[in-house]
Amino acid sequence: MKSKLFIIALLAVLGASCTREPPLELDYKEGKIVTISATIPPETRVAYDDTDRSLSWQTGDTLLLAGYDGTTYKGSKKFHWTGGDSFQGTEVPGATTYKAYYPGNVITLDNNGNLQFPAYFWQQTQEGNNSTAHLRDKLFLSDTVAKATNNAFSLTLRSSIIRLNLSGIPQEVGELDQLIYMVETASGVFKSVPLNVSGVTFSAAVSSITAFLAFDPLFVTNIAANGKVRITLLGEQPYEWSATSADGKNYTAGNRYTGTVTGGWTGKELINPLSFVAEYNVNPAGNGFVTDLTACDVSGYFTWDNTGTINISGYHLPSIEEWYGIVPKRGSNVTYVSFKAESSHYGISENVIVQGESISMTSDFYNTGNDVSYALRYKGTDMVSAWKYEYLSDGNNTHMKITSRNVAPFIIIDSITVNNGTFWNSGNENDVVRYFPASGYYEVSSRKYLGTNGYFWSSTKKGTDFAFAMIFRSGDTSSSSGGYWKTNRYTVRLFTPEN
Repeated sequence: MKSKLFIIALLAVLGASCTREPPLELDYKEGKIVTISATIPPETRVAYDDTDRSLSWQTGDTLLLAGYDGTTYKGSKKFHWTGGDSFQGTEVPGATTYKAYYPGNVITLDNNGNLQFPAYFWQQTQEGNNSTAHLRDKLFLSDTVAKATNNAFSLTLRSSIIRLNLSGIPQEVGELDQLIYMVETASGVFKSVPLNVSGVTFSAAVSSITAFLAFDPLFVTNIAANGKVRITLLGEQPYEWSATSADGKNYTAGNRYTGTVTGGWTGKELINPLSFVAEYNVNPAGNGFVTDLTACDVSGYFTWDNTGTINISGYHLPSIEEWYGIVPKRGSNVTYVSFKAESSHYGISENVIVQGESISMTSDFYNTGNDVSYALRYKGTDMVSAWKYEYLSDGNNTHMKITSRNVAPFIIIDSITVNNGTFWNSGNENDVVRYFPASGYYEVSSRKYLGTNGYFWSSTKKGTDFAFAMIFRSGDTSSSSGGYWKTNRYTVRLFTPEN
């Protein structure tokens, strides 16, 4: 049976509202984004007009229709805008009803019909001041009520938009590379929305910007009562504005929010998470550090329960979430930092803790298969940094070496891996470097894997008998997603400052 072409009409039912939030210094306004126009010119993709907060179709717009027979997913097809409310495409064989998603040229579905976003979907670049053109590819709409093609689809906006009116910005920021909007969604838990910016340079004559960000309200869900709000400007010199929201704020899909800042910008020192790791292992007495960076046979070994006897002022045993910030958690059937297998992993979501704050970020990894692995981590935060992991086999000095460098937000992982990593040969004055000896561990009275593997306790236990640790081997490294016997004796690396 031939697939038949058909035209479906789309209507968007987006209710409207507009309320002003109580001012703090960050003044919120809320209004429902309304209307998908049925009368746009045929030469013009979904665009956002902030004047009347309207949406309109544009040439090239594509919907992804997921076909079902009852509850059984049968596949998907792309439908292309032909003018007015009409999209045209071919039916899914065997499907009797459909669900609709936009943007259909970006979104995909797995074999079960589950929605898949590409890792780069929420990445945005605003070109110039007060521009909304970049939003059109970041507006996620859907109608998930399955229906036959002769019924009208009603697409609902699932994204939210925030407009930031920022002024009083110091000219020292210079050419702006990135703006980061970060909120505290629960005590100590921070979520951020980054916006790359081009064509804006602050000077004595230019001290303001109007910026627009589309975001997923299922990720940046809210501002907690008494939660922090931070806006970071990354340019020639980084600056930050911060405040506390007494009443908090809940974000709702389809709404446009406005934040206004008129001053109070302060210079910001960029931090590197690796700098909070002590340089040396704890000594056998637990009252100080060893004095050799790489020797495998000088460190102290402690059962997990005995780590509580270590007492070094200003330092603490890191949680496993703090270790995740240094060495990534093992993924599902994959180790992101591999020393022997060439592989790459992009857009990996990570949840880590740095200085007592829980941070969500994305990272890219590239493994050379030659004892060197590269990563671009903390993307979407003001700690975006390049990382180099090396396994160095050298007898009693066998160790893992980690090097980290803060980088500009426009750097991509190819920049730090090209030509066998020549990126690392210069501009390394502020690199942070840490060495982890392959000291193995004691199981009862027998020492195992001395000179090949390293085991480092975290403060996080798993049930009664196990605890988490960061480990490395000749083949890979990860912060454990499983537990290790608390009665084993592992080495200890502390973090600072004390939380």
